[in-house]
Order: sequence, then C-alpha cells, then structure tokens
Amino acid sequence: MVMAHPVRKEQALQLQRRHPELAVETVFDPDPGGKPATLRTAVAAWSRIRPGATHQLVLQEDVQLCRDFPAVLQQALSVAPEGAIALFANWNMSSAQAVRLAALCGASWTPNIEEWAPTQALLLPADVARDFAGFAERYSADKPDNRAMAEYLELRGIPTYIAIPNLVQHRPVPSLLLNDLLYGIRDSVVFPETADVGVEPFTDRVVSPPAVAHMGLCDFEIMCHYDPVIAEPRMPTMGHEVLVRFGMSTTELAESFMSDLDYHPEARATGWAETLLFQLWITSFIQGVIARGLPGLGSIKDLDTAFENHRWARTALDTFAAGALRKMFTHSDLRRNSDPLTPLCRTGLRAGFMAVDSWPGLTALWRPDLHGIRPQWNSGEKQPAEAAAAL
Repeated sequence: MVMAHPVRKEQALQLQRRHPELAVETVFDPDPGGKPATLRTAVAAWSRIRPGATHQLVLQEDVQLCRDFPAVLQQALSVAPEGAIALFANWNMSSAQAVRLAALCGASWTPNIEEWAPTQALLLPADVARDFAGFAERYSADKPDNRAMAEYLELRGIPTYIAIPNLVQHRPVPSLLLNDLLYGIRDSVVFPETADVGVEPFTDRVVSPPAVAHMGLCDFEIMCHYDPVIAEPRMPTMGHEVLVRFGMSTTELAESFMSDLDYHPEARATGWAETLLFQLWITSFIQGVIARGLPGLGSIKDLDTAFENHRWARTALDTFAAGALRKMFTHSDLRRNSDPLTPLCRTGLRAGFMAVDSWPGLTALWRPDLHGIRPQWNSGEKQPAEAAAAL
C-alpha cells in the first residue's frame, strides 16, 4: 500500500510502473485541500488490508525499493523478530547509530530507539494495522503519523525493529511539510544502492546496543551526545563530559583527536574547522567504546574481522559523515564533500574501541543504567560553567 498526496500522484504511479509484480494500491489524502498532514492518509492506508493478508506494508510515495524487493522482503520476514518492521531509517536518526553498531555484530535487526516510528516504509501484522485507525481517532489531523504510530505501538507493547540493510531508500523530492528544508537530505543509513542484496541476506540475529553516540537530528549546534538507551530516564549527555567523567582528561582527549587528525590530511583539506572535525571524531570514538562491549567484539582483531566479514558494517559507517552534513550541501554534492571525512571517522571508532584498554573506566558506557550517566546540568553538582567557558 502506498500513501500519497494528489500533488505527488506521479511518484506513486512511478512505483506502480516500476514494480508491477507488487500490484501496488495507492491511497490518496482524503482531504487534499486541507492543511498538509500525514495522519489522515496513514489511517486510510493502514485500514485498507487485503483479504487473507497476514501483514500490511505501507510505503510513502517518495521511496525507491531495493533490487528484487518482493523476494528479499519475503526472506526477511521469514526470520524477522515479532513486532513492527521498519524497512528504512534515515542516516542521522539516533537509531542509525544503533544500526551501525548492530551491523558490526553482523545483526540483521536492531530496535528503533526514537520517540517516533519510521513510517517511511513500515510493515505491521495485519491485526495490528487494522486497529490503528480506531486508536488514531483520538488525535487531531495535525498529529504526525510517525508519532501517533509510535504511541500506538508502545501502548500495545509492540517493539519496532529496523532491517539491516534497509530495503527502501528515500528519494530527494520537495516535502509538502518542508521536511527537506528543515532537516536536509534524509537518505538511508544502509541501502544497497547498486549491488544485489544477496541470497538470504537476513538472519534472525538482533543486537540492541545499550547506548549510542549521535550528533542530533534537529540541533542548532552540531554536537556529539552520548545517549543511554537502556537507562531511565533517558537523558542524552554531551559526549566529552561522559569521557572525562569515566577516566579521560580533557588534555588526553584533545591529544587523541589531534594525533588521529595528523594521519588524515584529506580531512583537513576539506576546509572544515577542527571544531566540526572533532565532533565527527568524538562521536565515532564513543561509538567505538560502546562497540567494544557488544557481543563478539572483544578485541581489535574482532573489530577488523567484523569490517571484513559483515557486509553492511562498512556501508553503514560510510554514511555517517554525510548524515552529519546533510544540511550543508545539495544531494549531488553531499557525498563528494563528506566522503573525505569518512577515514577520520573510521580511525576515531577504532581509537575509541582501543581506548578501553588505557581507560578501563570507559566500560561504564556499556551499562548506563548502572552508572547514572546524565548531563552535568542535571547531576545535582555545582558546575563552574562560567569558568569552564573562559578556559
């Protein structure tokens, strides 16, 4: 099922023409002259379930499907965990960092950790899909469908899992809700652009990282945050604060960054200031610390083997810098400008992975639920903010 606005009818028709084997049906916004919104169309799409169907897949019209999509999707569902299945995660979601960590473990699935559901391409069991319409009646049309869906799934105790690789790519077209202008380019975290997905690419392996490091989807400043997924309440914390609290001095952190940067003249040559390069590096560094605590990644040899043997690990990591710079360039120029930063990010991840040997206190990042990791402003301790800012 494809949900679309009549203004973008041609894109929905393109999906039908490109994939006749899917017998795609399209549901259009029932109030096209009304205020642009997604929920009313989503309700109609989730309600229109074919007789005898076990699942309902709803796609937004601005997507591209992977090669051999029907066969790949069928194989994925044969091993998928129980719950909602997201076939797309954009490359700068917090969940994208979870995808990157899970891919290092060779996993095919990781839980969505957003407060909203990735409804760009979402699949639900038919009975779950059927009941969404009644649940959504409590909301006004202004409620985004992705947040309504997240609240519905949470109420029913149904987790959402992201497929690795993604089977859907977002196409760069103008958004009726201004999302392209507000959030920039929203490509997939790990999409097989040109290659075959492979024979039976999915397994039943699920990896749930305890935390991620990310650079924020909407932040005005591009700053690294450590996000403790398994801690309650979940409170993202400045990345450098966490590293300093658990063993590294600010001098050691700066020296580690500058040492790695010295080996990457291609990153310096981009012209980006060290402030931005540091945020890319430290985000990757913390991801490396977290990765060290994941199953099967106990040594640097394991990490190297993961990049060699787990097909999507490198592909997922290679979209990180582009996602961070998604607001800075046009779609055609983005990868040309972000790709030279990827080697520095790989080095940062490797440095963080090995840093646990020198600063064993960093293992606290593996269990944020046990260590009360929270922002300094919420720690209950006085912080010399003015003095720190002056240094």
